[in-house]
Amino acid sequence: MYSSASFPLKPLITGTMAEEGLAYVHGVLNTPLSYPAYLLVGPILFGTKFPAILLRFPQSPFTADMRPFLVKLVTQWVFACPTRFLARNTAAYSYVFGYPLRTMGLTDAGDCEAHACHGYELPFLFQAFWSYFDNNDQYISKTMATYWTNFAKSGNPNNPVKVPLTWPKLTSKSDKYLYFQNPVQIITNYLKDECDFWDSIGY
Repeated sequence: MYSSASFPLKPLITGTMAEEGLAYVHGVLNTPLSYPAYLLVGPILFGTKFPAILLRFPQSPFTADMRPFLVKLVTQWVFACPTRFLARNTAAYSYVFGYPLRTMGLTDAGDCEAHACHGYELPFLFQAFWSYFDNNDQYISKTMATYWTNFAKSGNPNNPVKVPLTWPKLTSKSDKYLYFQNPVQIITNYLKDECDFWDSIGY
């Protein structure tokens, strides 16, 4: 739909967390997942795509806990790679947020404490825990808020207020992301091979 749109596409910021799938996987599977159990869970989660996943991402049958690997799969298939597909077809500004949120007991984060889980960029964007942030946290928060405020004002996150790095658009010819970590970085081809695979089998 996006690649053949007959309407003008608007400026867009889109992005993903580095550990999007963690809360979902651990929310359903709160104990270690053995490899045999993974073989049973896989078809439930991925349906007819699971045999292709087994071939593309072989794992040791002696792995004690498959949940970390399953987190990666869910992060890629549900979040990161569909986001790349959208961004490529809309020339969006795309980010990856990999800076961990330490909640300091302000909320029950569970297994997401000090991780970059789904939605964990929002306290930085809206400065919700500002008085509890250390200097590094505040740097991430200020930087993110500046990019978003610029975008709201001009449709371009790089101006009018100066930012640490020029944030390029992600296009079909240039997979460049703004990576929120300390320091903020521009990264290229994030999960490229993995997302090429997911694109090929569909979402």
